This record gives sequence, C-alpha cells and structure tokens, in this order.
Amino acid sequence: MAIDDTVKVDVPLLDDFLATWFTWCREDGGIPEWSRFRPFHHPHLLPHVMLYEQMEDRFRCALVGEQVRINLPINLAGRFIDEAMPPQNLADITGRLNEALTSGKPNFVEKTMAWEPGYDLVCYCALQIPFSGREGRNPRILSILSFRFQRI
Repeated sequence: MAIDDTVKVDVPLLDDFLATWFTWCREDGGIPEWSRFRPFHHPHLLPHVMLYEQMEDRFRCALVGEQVRINLPINLAGRFIDEAMPPQNLADITGRLNEALTSGKPNFVEKTMAWEPGYDLVCYCALQIPFSGREGRNPRILSILSFRFQRI
C-alpha cells in the first residue's frame, strides 16, 4: 500500500524515518536522491534495513542489516533477488519495490508467516522507501523491517 505524509503506521522506528523522508521530499521537490541518506545519522535504523538497487529491470540487494539477516531464512546481501528468492515470494517483493518507484511514495506492508511448517510465526512490518539515483540512474529502495514473533 502506497502511503502519504498523513499516514502513521504505529511503529516508532518506521514512523520516525517516514517523517524524515517526507521532509526531504518537501525540501527537494520530489523523491530525494540516495545521497540524502547518511547512514551514520541513523545508526538505530541500520540493523533493520535492506537496501535494493534497481539495475535495468532487476533488483540487487546491496545491504542487509543484522536484525533482518537474523530473521530471514535466506541471505540476499549482494545478490539479485530474482536469483535468490523463492518464486512464491519474488512476485510480492518485486511488486512492492516497483510500486514504490512508480508511485514515488513509500510502500507499507504488514505480514504474518511461518518460514517453515512447525516454526514460530514471524510477524513483520516493512516500508519500502524510494530514492532516486544519481543522474536518474539506478534508483534505490530502502526497506525498513520491524519483526515480532508469535508461538504456534
């Protein structure tokens, strides 16, 4: 779901960065360029992020934060997602990444799933936040994830 600056997702980590991103949009007159994001200004965010770079019609996952790496069953760091993700998940994430770039707005999703039968359910909220690339090339999407767990 694409969201605008009036929406709160009720996850402080996500809402705080949304406010920052929308401020950058107002200051820049549109989607901020990736260089706007300074990792060391947001150290609390870094364990919760995945960074995707669009390369032609594919997405490469350039970075995976520690909390995300611990909670996802596959390692996407440095890989094209169409080579690393199971087909049943690929269409969903590719659609959300494309929607963020096409709409020029953050995309929010909340899901509950068991990665494998008999394991704990993993509940997560995720934002996909678009950034333009330098000189219009290779836009990026910063995905911020917040996890919680339920015993089944």
